[in-house]
Formats: sequence, C-alpha cells, structure tokens
Amino acid sequence: MGFALFDAAFSDSPSYGDQAAKQEKARQAAIDQGTSDINNAFAGYNTDFYNQRAKAYQQFALPQLSQQYQQTRNQLMFNLANRGLLHSGAANTQWGQLQRTNAQDKQQIADTGISQSQDLQRQVEGQKSNLIGQLYQAADPASAAKQATATAASFTPPSTFTPLANMFGNIAQQYYLSGLINRNQPTSYIQSGGGSSDAGALPPVSQGY
Repeated sequence: MGFALFDAAFSDSPSYGDQAAKQEKARQAAIDQGTSDINNAFAGYNTDFYNQRAKAYQQFALPQLSQQYQQTRNQLMFNLANRGLLHSGAANTQWGQLQRTNAQDKQQIADTGISQSQDLQRQVEGQKSNLIGQLYQAADPASAAKQATATAASFTPPSTFTPLANMFGNIAQQYYLSGLINRNQPTSYIQSGGGSSDAGALPPVSQGY
C-alpha cells in the first residue's frame, strides 16, 4: 500500500525536464519576437538609404568646390593677364593643371561621400548586433524593441558635414608665394572687362557637378 501511494505521488510531481523545455521554448519565442522587432526598427537602413547619405555629402561639397574653382580661375586669369601671358604655353599649362585638379577633387568628394556612408553602415550594423546580443542575454523583447527604436532613430538625421577645405591651395600658392600678383582683387579685373581679347584662353567655368 505504501509503495503504491509513493508511486502515485511521484508520478504526479512536475517533471523538471518538461519545465526546462517549456522555459527554453518561451525564451526562444521571446528572442524571436525581439529579433523581429529589432529588424523592423532598422528596416529603413538599406542600400538606398546609404546611397542617399553618400549623395548628401556630394550635394554639400560640390557647390563649395565650384566656388573655389571659379575663384582660383579668376586669380590665374588675373595673374597671367597682368604679365601678358594669357596666350602663352605657361598659361596652357596652368589651365590644364586647374582642370585636372578640379576633376580629381570631384572624384575625391565622391569617394569621401561613399566612405562616410560606409562608416555609417558599420556603426548601424554594430549597434544592431549589440542589441541582439543583449536580447539573447535578457530575453526581454519589450526592452529590445524600445532600445532598437531609439537607437535606429538616432542615425536618421543627416550628418553634420565639415566645410570643404581649399582644394586648389597648391595652385594658388604658386602665385601668392611668388609675389607676382599685385594687391588688386582678381574680380576687379574681370568685372572691368580688362583683357577681353584674351577671353578665348580661359577654361570653361565649372559648376562642380
């Protein structure tokens, strides 16, 4: 009789293996839910988003490059005209150098935009990976969703870009250091129409795009 009661009591006791399996199943369901929430929070960070970030830098920097190009072009024109060299071989060399520098600077701006976009992508992916790691430890989908939403939103505003440095400084220094440019502003020469017969020697005005 006693053995029968013991066996009945034992059979009615909870199975620790079953409890552990249920807990693990619930934990995995929480992780699956949290992972889905994290992925949804970062869903907007796709190829189009990163391409747009690269383009945003180009749109910021190229107008500045165009302005620098025109200023340098005016300075070169004034200096060469001031020495009567607008139709010289030296002038052709300088115009060629100016055009090559402008083309190289445009490419550098494009490369910088891509590099910044790639850096941002690494930051986003790193934060997303950290959140998933925390989720696996805590198995708290509500907390994971909240953190993911806040973190993803922090990357949404456009980056604050640093103003473009002088991309034509090496060309300009050739004349500033030589002391051959007088103290008149180059634009005064252009506005006055001086040297208009030499206009054909000028390179085209670049808009930087």
